[in-house]
Amino acid sequence: MSGKPPRGWQRILECFRDPSSSRRSEVNRQLTSILSKEKSDLVWFHNIAGGGKWGWSEEMVRIARDHVPVMWTLHDMWALGSGEESYWEVEETEARRGKREGASGGKREGESAEVGRCEGSKVARVWGAGGKYPVTLTAPSKWLADSTCKLTGLPCVHLPNPIDLDLFSPGDQAEARRRLGLPEKGLVVLAGADSLQDPRKGFDLLLAAWEQFRAEGVTLALFGRHGQTKPGQVYLGNLVTDEQMVAAYRAADLYVHPAQMENAPCTIQESLACGTPVLAFAVGGIPEMVRDGKNGFLAKEISAPSLQATIALALADRGRLVRLRKDAREWAKEVWRSDALEHRFRSLAGGL
Repeated sequence: MSGKPPRGWQRILECFRDPSSSRRSEVNRQLTSILSKEKSDLVWFHNIAGGGKWGWSEEMVRIARDHVPVMWTLHDMWALGSGEESYWEVEETEARRGKREGASGGKREGESAEVGRCEGSKVARVWGAGGKYPVTLTAPSKWLADSTCKLTGLPCVHLPNPIDLDLFSPGDQAEARRRLGLPEKGLVVLAGADSLQDPRKGFDLLLAAWEQFRAEGVTLALFGRHGQTKPGQVYLGNLVTDEQMVAAYRAADLYVHPAQMENAPCTIQESLACGTPVLAFAVGGIPEMVRDGKNGFLAKEISAPSLQATIALALADRGRLVRLRKDAREWAKEVWRSDALEHRFRSLAGGL
């Protein structure tokens, strides 16, 4: 579903009005029409912020709950605020809220604890508007589920992202390297994101760390938009299929995820499922996925020197890297079993 207008005069007219407003109206109209015709048991919303430029908004959730029960999975903190920010410090936000409540003498008479604590946020607007059917909030990390409860007073359930463990699985490393044009000998460190220029993803820190690291026989392989090949680095391009991603994980000895703010990254989940250990910063929900020294490594602080030191530590013992491959796969099979996740989903959906 998209609020993007068709080519021609409608695109030209959009230049003279607020595109976000017109697109949002069109998306809401299309959604209302679909829900009026379809007899669904449930509507499950994901990553609404990702479609913001095409007119997606929290208003879609409010519209849907007038027709059918809704499940809304939060993929970052966007829905918990009133602006477009995706992440912030929970402790700082709670402290600011506490000061405001103290100065005002607490909640206004008749104000519910649920709506009052998250007044002005997107999730509050949906919750406070009411509707014929309920909304269940979920988050793929316990960190975000707990943060949602703390910041809003609303219930939020931890529901991990599903993954195809048959597709994302260990395989022939040499064959994967040949397919991607990577050196068949030596160590390969993999890293990537949708855009390597996204400041939240931390590639400035990784590249600074790599300049200091520079070890013989170690190749850094990067994937995503806006990359380039340099000495000691191979740019794999923008990998767009699951099969390409699987080959990249299998080819690597270590996957580095240098993001400075995160929820429950799918690339970490996929890498572990393929048996490739992960190195990352201990932010957001990442410590729930990466167990330091058991299926990967956690840098002690968010900085290039800390990242460089952790990469050096991880690559110093090749035997340990080999042992961690088995542990990474076993961990993925234990916590992301499809039957267990399906049971949790059906339990939630059945209660709506």
